Amino acid sequence: MSTPDGGHHGPPPGLHLYTRDGFVGQMCVAIRPHMIYEYRSVEGPHAPRRLNLAQVAAADRDDATALPTPIATNLNGVVLSVSRRTAEMPYAFRNVECDEVHFVQAGAFDYVTDFGVLRAGPGDFVAIGRTITYRVRPLGPDGLRVIAETPEVIGLAPPAPFGMVNQGRDLKRPAVAELPDGETELWLKSFDGVTRYVVPHNPLACTKIVDGVPPVWMLNLRSIAPLAYPTAGGPPAQFAQTPTADLLLYTLSARPPAMRPPQHHNADYDELIFYFEGPGAYGEMSEPGDMIWTPKGVTHWGPTEDVPEGYRAWLLETRGTMRLTEAALTAGGPMETGSFGPQRVD
Repeated sequence: MSTPDGGHHGPPPGLHLYTRDGFVGQMCVAIRPHMIYEYRSVEGPHAPRRLNLAQVAAADRDDATALPTPIATNLNGVVLSVSRRTAEMPYAFRNVECDEVHFVQAGAFDYVTDFGVLRAGPGDFVAIGRTITYRVRPLGPDGLRVIAETPEVIGLAPPAPFGMVNQGRDLKRPAVAELPDGETELWLKSFDGVTRYVVPHNPLACTKIVDGVPPVWMLNLRSIAPLAYPTAGGPPAQFAQTPTADLLLYTLSARPPAMRPPQHHNADYDELIFYFEGPGAYGEMSEPGDMIWTPKGVTHWGPTEDVPEGYRAWLLETRGTMRLTEAALTAGGPMETGSFGPQRVD
């Protein structure tokens, strides 16, 4: 298997970047006599994969009572799931273990929370704090979301207080709305499953926010400015993370300059990239909903990000080693690590 450079003018062949703590710790750059990202075969679970989120057999597409379908888990309690919900949740839901971040790949949804209502559409990240009660109402039949759960608090963390994210303009909070009252089924998700309550009143009803900031927010990927370097390539910067940096979120959308990054050996983070929209491609990622997973310690050579047509994508990094579930393995296949296309055999 080989991925041609296509005449790219960038780092010399064999340039290899080793990093600790993602992009903010110790680093070392070496020049090797040959490219080291290629592989001909692999056996075992720690192997790069690619899939499309729409190909996951999500249980909630046909069963309104089903929860999102897990596609990956890690050692530190992070869970990634896919939802293709077509009907409103018939219960109110509360995650008592984790904060959640929902990314809307397609469709529109009303997030009815106990601090107000948000209407989310394609490209929106919706962050829901631990123990926040909510109900999701799809506004059409073709919705697709990916959901990340983390035991830690997830919060905005751009490298500067303004510039990358215009929080005053683009960060949305829920608005209080009048909701019907009545007996409600309430599901609490804990480490050992779901506990179902029946409560006499609607737990989502809220009259007014009198102090503080609602612990729910929404931000669109299109509103996050990629961090760019004027004369040479450099790493992306996270816009959200947990306090211990166990989980980080980045925009990986098109940006200058036209320098392909070196081969990369990420010692501490698994990398998961989600392609949101084109028209341009990111390597061989060109279909909305494409997802790739590169486990930590697997050398890869990221494609150039200076794509004239433009594209939008985002990166999730986790310290805890990821493992894909059977639902994800069934939906995808092995990946080569030079342009993130399907693995080819010489």
